[in-house]
Amino acid sequence: MRLNLKITFLLLLSYSSYAQNALVVDDATGKPIIDVFIYHENKEDVSYTDEKGIADISSFPKGLVFFQHPSFHQQSIAYLGNDLRVSLKEKIMSFNEVVISANKWEQEEENVSQQIMTVSKKTIQFQNPQTSADLLAGSGQVFVQKSQLGGGSPKIRGFAANSVLLVVDGVRMNNAIFRSGNLQNVINIDPNALESSEVIFGPGSVIYGSDALGGVMDFHTIEPQWSTDAVTDISGNAMARYSTAANERTGHLDVSVARQKFTFFHSSSFTAFDDLRAGGHRSGGYEGEFEREFYVERINGQDQLVRNDDINVQKFSGYDLFNSISKAKFRLSPNTDISYGFYYSTTSDIPRYDNLTETLGTNTDSLAAAEWYYGPQKWQMHNLKLNFYESNALFDQARVTLAYQRFEESRNDRDFGDDRLRTRTEIVDMYSAALDFDKEFARSNLYYGMDFYHNDIASDAYRRNIETGAFSETSSRYPDGGSDFTSFAVYGSYVNELTEQVTFNSGIRFNSISLKANTTDDRALANNSAELDLQNSALNGSLGLAINLNEVNKISYNISTGFRSPNVDDVGKVFDVGTSVVVPNPSLTPEYSLSYELAYQRKTERSLFKVVAFHSRLFDAIIDGPYTLNGSSTASIDGETLDVFAKVNTGDAEIYGGSMIFRAEVADNWAVSKTISYTGGRDITNDEPLRHTTPIFGKATVTFQEKKLRSEFYIEYNSDRDADAIPSSEIDRKSYLYTASGSPGWYTLNLKSSYQISEHVNLNAGIENILDKHYRPYSSGISAPGRNFIVAVRASI
Repeated sequence: MRLNLKITFLLLLSYSSYAQNALVVDDATGKPIIDVFIYHENKEDVSYTDEKGIADISSFPKGLVFFQHPSFHQQSIAYLGNDLRVSLKEKIMSFNEVVISANKWEQEEENVSQQIMTVSKKTIQFQNPQTSADLLAGSGQVFVQKSQLGGGSPKIRGFAANSVLLVVDGVRMNNAIFRSGNLQNVINIDPNALESSEVIFGPGSVIYGSDALGGVMDFHTIEPQWSTDAVTDISGNAMARYSTAANERTGHLDVSVARQKFTFFHSSSFTAFDDLRAGGHRSGGYEGEFEREFYVERINGQDQLVRNDDINVQKFSGYDLFNSISKAKFRLSPNTDISYGFYYSTTSDIPRYDNLTETLGTNTDSLAAAEWYYGPQKWQMHNLKLNFYESNALFDQARVTLAYQRFEESRNDRDFGDDRLRTRTEIVDMYSAALDFDKEFARSNLYYGMDFYHNDIASDAYRRNIETGAFSETSSRYPDGGSDFTSFAVYGSYVNELTEQVTFNSGIRFNSISLKANTTDDRALANNSAELDLQNSALNGSLGLAINLNEVNKISYNISTGFRSPNVDDVGKVFDVGTSVVVPNPSLTPEYSLSYELAYQRKTERSLFKVVAFHSRLFDAIIDGPYTLNGSSTASIDGETLDVFAKVNTGDAEIYGGSMIFRAEVADNWAVSKTISYTGGRDITNDEPLRHTTPIFGKATVTFQEKKLRSEFYIEYNSDRDADAIPSSEIDRKSYLYTASGSPGWYTLNLKSSYQISEHVNLNAGIENILDKHYRPYSSGISAPGRNFIVAVRASI
């Protein structure tokens, strides 16, 4: 509830000053409900509630008035010309969605031909995820891999890392050093500051450009509402959470200030994790697996193996995380506003847990690394937007977005018994600009625009003797002479309602990308040149049909292409891997995908059933392959002869799969839901399974809701993945991540509840992994939490 800046009774006075108005509140919490659609039985008089839950109905004649909101049950009441106070009962589940990610502007879900998942703020608060990676995993529709506790790499339709796109408030987060291996940048997005999150499944390249091969994760942070009167409104929220599996302590605070021409929002969250305790009950293929028996300590100047007192405590996995967002918005005119946002996130050192458990060959009693950790992962973004809402010949809505991001990260490793700690540091400065337009016609919408982004990359490295403090040289991860990566694109998307039942979606995008790099590393002198200069372009398109057979049934079909242009991590990375050396390939070109999607949906007031099937073909896939350096397939490095490899365009792959979603209110207070997904595929060139495809996974939930109480009992699960369904290179290089049979399946039983103690205080509690099972999601390098008790208190003013 918003407080009057002066004194509380003025809020009541402002309410009573309305002539014939309706106040609409939540039946359980008493809080006002925004954007309730109110209409008279004559269907001519309509109104909407503002941020105080108030709507002006003075123009309504006497008669029956209806109150409608997608998250609440509809209610009607007789209007006799007096003020109304109406309480709406929240639905257990909501099925009517408006999506933003499809074309960057709001669009009704029924007109979209691609599969899109939406997670609301209310769901986020109930699920209480520790990070945004956990938010995605908790949906039951996105698979998330973790190499360490401070991580979370989403996999979408057989793609991951730099082949899926992160977007925050309309700005792409992927930079030119996002790698093909697993990433953890999604943890820089604070789930406590989100208004909603959307995931596009399948290529999103027409609207978002490179990297959106598998999908787009679009995060929308909280936007404060304008005040509808001359009174300054202030609101705030605080949250404290504790969970036992990693001794997690989280604190969150946000505040909003709203005036008629100015709004401000600030949010800060801090989380501290200790070492994660995995489940103690090992069965179903996990017997005797992934026990943390030893770890390394430095004693009297020597690395020594120390026996772990508790094999389920994953020594060294803890870290700290801080996120902050500040936003200000100014209304320049009734149809124009400008906003500025500052985003900042940083971590402590994050131990790379999987590498800390790697053993030396077959000797399971000897660890390869004494230290391996990421340095503080820092991200900041400045986001400036200018919005126009006045219709003219060119557009009905327009937006200019200017953004600057800075990424800082480092990798720090030291072999067991080696006194030298190697530190490799990267800094990326990323500049972007976008123009986006929306023009509505009689039965269609045209979305179009252009975007530009530029990356400057600096890479440095050194070794430091931890005993003497002496420094020595070593090779940097990326070209030490600097790199830059630039993209420019124009796009258009056309949505046409051919009939009341059929909507046609189409789009096209042209992208031009350049990459330049310089290095002094002798190992990188591919083709006798220390300079790299790549110029690539791509043309992408999409076609789709959304056919609403009637008010209940919908069929949709979509065909689209996607692309990923090689970035600095693909082209400029130089490093030794065992008996080989990886060098740049100045002839690398983009990889492309062609994807088909067919979906059937049945949606009623109380249920949703949706089944989706998809097929993708990947062309010119970028993979590691044999290469020649100055005409030779080998190179002499530090007196050792190494095989030469590089990223090459020789891959051809097929990906296929499907998903099913079912949700239903089976009674006024009970609901059930079920999700299940599967992705399979093969590298056709090498006749191998694909690394980022996933086993069958999903979630089944039973929900009970009665006024102030909401409880969910749910099961999460993964099926087995046999060793022969995992790429042989993955098994050979990372055998310590898998059992002898591959990746065993698992399931967990979980319970979460929320109780609204008062209008201002909410209590959340839960138990995850009730049976304390020991398990690992496929390809993860750290075991999942064991039995985990969670309690959180939220307060609002």
